[in-house]
Amino acid sequence: MLSEAVSFLELHDGMKYLDLTAGFGGHSSEVIKKIPNGEIYLIDRDDAAIDYLNSIYSGLSNVHILKMNFADIDFSVKFGGILADLGVSSFQFDSSERGFSYRFDAPLDFRMDRREHNRFLDLLEMDTKDIAQIIKDNSDEYQSEEIAAVIKRRFKENKMNTTFDLKHAIIEGKKSRDVKRGLKRVFMAIRMFVNDETKSLEKMISKIPNLLDVNGRFVIITYHSIEDRTVKEFFKEANGMKSVTKKVLKPSFLEIESNKRARSAKMRIYEKEA
Repeated sequence: MLSEAVSFLELHDGMKYLDLTAGFGGHSSEVIKKIPNGEIYLIDRDDAAIDYLNSIYSGLSNVHILKMNFADIDFSVKFGGILADLGVSSFQFDSSERGFSYRFDAPLDFRMDRREHNRFLDLLEMDTKDIAQIIKDNSDEYQSEEIAAVIKRRFKENKMNTTFDLKHAIIEGKKSRDVKRGLKRVFMAIRMFVNDETKSLEKMISKIPNLLDVNGRFVIITYHSIEDRTVKEFFKEANGMKSVTKKVLKPSFLEIESNKRARSAKMRIYEKEA
């Protein structure tokens, strides 16, 4: 939904723009074409993304690259456009050593920022019911209790060390029912817990109204119902903010055909009122 995001931001040269999930420059490369003389702030918490952004934008004095969790944003300036795309990058999914995917056998990690403590180790020490609650709260997985019981048992047997160990625990817990979706849900739920994604999202969106110029726009792309519900409910009550579109926007059939990972994307656009 790149072209839609750039279009709804209503970019004009000279404006200040903030990308809260800059990643590997997919959005910012298009934004810079629209506002070559703008002030562009790019944020990410992943070292690999920051290194890449520094390499492609080196020498551009109007591009500011900052490594941080978007929950910690604190700027004195106001922005005409702010973007947040909450999807995990293809680089993270496709890098086997990162531990984000059940397609590769790798150490269990899940961290966006690899210098932070790995909270997955904390999860393994929890009671089964607490593990189940984390899975359910972050994914709506309906067999969370069965899966949590297998994870806990295998951990006690010292069989919970790699992504394939977790994958096999989920498959056993699912009892051959809806396994593919179960794998996606549980890996997502654990990633969200490890990176504290829901709380980070709540903190970030609470700061958006004060960071926007009057008539400035905030475009956010979410990828599952928990994120989308969090965003929708906050901005329904946020003073001085209005939704630009009547309904949530979804990717076109052609985009889904070319990028299967876009299938669950939902875009919402909000504007700061005068």
